[in-house]
Amino acid sequence: MPYAASVVDWVHWFAVFVLTAALIAAALNDLSTYLIPHRYSVAIAAAFLVFAIGRPLPFLLGGLAAGALLFAVGALLFARRLLGGGDVKLLAAAGLWAGCDQLALLIFASAVAGGVLAAAQLSPLGRLLPAPPGSAPIGNDFYSRMRQPMPFGVAIALGGVCVAVARLVS
Repeated sequence: MPYAASVVDWVHWFAVFVLTAALIAAALNDLSTYLIPHRYSVAIAAAFLVFAIGRPLPFLLGGLAAGALLFAVGALLFARRLLGGGDVKLLAAAGLWAGCDQLALLIFASAVAGGVLAAAQLSPLGRLLPAPPGSAPIGNDFYSRMRQPMPFGVAIALGGVCVAVARLVS
């Protein structure tokens, strides 16, 4: 039986690796193009289903509940043009991994990372960040800089990596 437990552990490690790789790829893609392709959210969701193998049913159900909640909230924010569609899908996929027990960690870490990213974008460092493709030049006044889009997928990815680390140590 120790062999079976070892295989399950390797499968879980592989799922966490896929999660982390997809989060990093999504963040880099969002940072450079302001778009998050579907494949990253799908990979994260599929890796969650693999990670749930051998876990109690409440783990799977908690992940599905958290993912659905974050998708609903994200859809509302998308309708108000506060989040992009890729951000909503990435947040919902990361919510699967967070479940009800790590949901506060995901939201808090993403919010802090988003605040740091926003501060960097508003500071003189913001000139080093790539401009959104097809966008008009941004004015130097504070109001114009506040209205520019932000690659929030980077912040969601950092929150997701915090959840991945928490899942590994628990």
